[in-house]
Amino acid sequence: VEYSERKGRREEETERVPLSQRTFLTTESRIVAIGDLHGDLQKTVSALKLAGVLDISESGAPLWCGGDTVIVQVGDLLDRGDHEIQILHLFLRLKEQAKASGGDVFLLNGNHESLNICGDFRYVTSGGFVESARVAGLPPELAGNFQAQLKARIALFAPGGPIAQELANSYVALKINDTVFAHGGIMPHHIEYGLGRLNDEMSMWMRGENDARSPILAMGSPDSVLWCREYSREVWKTPVDQNRSCAILSKVLKELDANQMVVGHTPQERGCNSACDGKVWRIDVGMSSGVCNARAQVIEILPPSGGRSSSEIKIIKSEGSLFQPLRRK
Repeated sequence: VEYSERKGRREEETERVPLSQRTFLTTESRIVAIGDLHGDLQKTVSALKLAGVLDISESGAPLWCGGDTVIVQVGDLLDRGDHEIQILHLFLRLKEQAKASGGDVFLLNGNHESLNICGDFRYVTSGGFVESARVAGLPPELAGNFQAQLKARIALFAPGGPIAQELANSYVALKINDTVFAHGGIMPHHIEYGLGRLNDEMSMWMRGENDARSPILAMGSPDSVLWCREYSREVWKTPVDQNRSCAILSKVLKELDANQMVVGHTPQERGCNSACDGKVWRIDVGMSSGVCNARAQVIEILPPSGGRSSSEIKIIKSEGSLFQPLRRK
């Protein structure tokens, strides 16, 4: 979807209910969570097809075929790949179609979204700069000039810019049923500050609202929501470290009345996996060709039903699905 096709929708989006009033949701629908995509359109399409929500028309247009399925993408659409904005607009287009079918698409902001809003473009590919020039509408004689590309990207992604305003509708943290979603992870001090408050502050900053500042607890430190790796280590240094991380996680989930957390941010060499007795699911598999070029994987979350008090989660791989029941001590 070209940016020009979406201009008319931005004013409508800014009038929506604040994210703080949509941070804690419930659904009876199937949920599919997708990890970091980093500008790789081919892997994005693969993940969406694996989720069973994307079809392609004869003319090449994306079509939602997921019915009332809910998609949650946990951030880092940007950087390391050449089709970042195209991926963002694909998700936004599918969201419109999904809502018409009773489904939905929720996007989270990752640390790479925040880096770009801050003007930190160190991970942007040459193709990413070219895409920015095209989306900004630069004429052909300027589109190949790096200085012009850089100015175009700054204009698009600076707070208040058109792409920044679209990213302002994405979450820092989201809870659906008994599952909490965050790019890096949620710590106790984030709950004390308020997840809804973090969502609103990030949105206001990205929209460039007067006096809005970048929310430090969301994105400004190693233990912020977008940068946290407390729960995503594939191998802890010691059992003590693992027990400490799992204890913190248990406290967070108890305070949020949740059973599990889903995070991205840290590529998992063994693919999507769970830890801490199923209390955390790590779904960044490094699928982008700019990261590990791993095969696409997603997780499916079926809501509590039929006497089950917690959701049922399984990993869906391109070679089939692997069921991993939640086990708790």
